[in-house]
Amino acid sequence: MVAPPRTPLRVDRLRALNAPQPVEVELDAQGRPAAVRPRQNGRTAGTAAPHRVEAIGEIWRVDDEWWRQPISRRYFDVVLEGGGHVVLFEDLTTNQWWIQKP
Repeated sequence: MVAPPRTPLRVDRLRALNAPQPVEVELDAQGRPAAVRPRQNGRTAGTAAPHRVEAIGEIWRVDDEWWRQPISRRYFDVVLEGGGHVVLFEDLTTNQWWIQKP
């Protein structure tokens, strides 16, 4: 978290760095990401072609905080066509996909 420069530090003025962004994901026959398409303002980003997933490096799952609002996510460390490296995760409680830089 960082505060805008030259302003007094206030908790309500902090913003998250590298916050995950919503993304549309096409899955392969095994249910793993095959391609991703960015979203903006809750909608698909125009007619942009999806970015094909070239490789999946690691897959892991996080299930936590069952006593509050549960967190259940499946993560994929992927390499996109052109060499881009990102982390994709599916929120298993909402079936929403997210993208984040590692």
